[in-house]
Amino acid sequence: MTTSGIFTTLHSFSGDDGAYPSGTLVLGSDGNFYGTTLIGGSNDSCKDFLIGCGTIFEITPSGSLTTLYSFNRNDGPEPNGLMQASDGAFYGTTLRGGAYSDGTIFHFRLPLPAPPLKSR
Repeated sequence: MTTSGIFTTLHSFSGDDGAYPSGTLVLGSDGNFYGTTLIGGSNDSCKDFLIGCGTIFEITPSGSLTTLYSFNRNDGPEPNGLMQASDGAFYGTTLRGGAYSDGTIFHFRLPLPAPPLKSR
């Protein structure tokens, strides 16, 4: 929303790029925003979600969205937000997955490898 009250939608999720954004957006040290979606993405190992295990995304202030990572069952599905630490790395948690299926803690640094193509 601008200071004059104009509201603009920057992106509408489609499932392949994520669904159900969770947590808050994080302003990265590079000036872009980072976030997670609970489901969606290009990894189809979460058949019970129908459209993937969740994503990490980057969105520029002008609204260009890039899916940086698509979670799988081993990573822990349903990422639930991020934060960027003083070392430049991002940290977050998942609601499920891991050794006991009770969630994981993860971290990553940019740039992440390109997400895999969705199999059909």
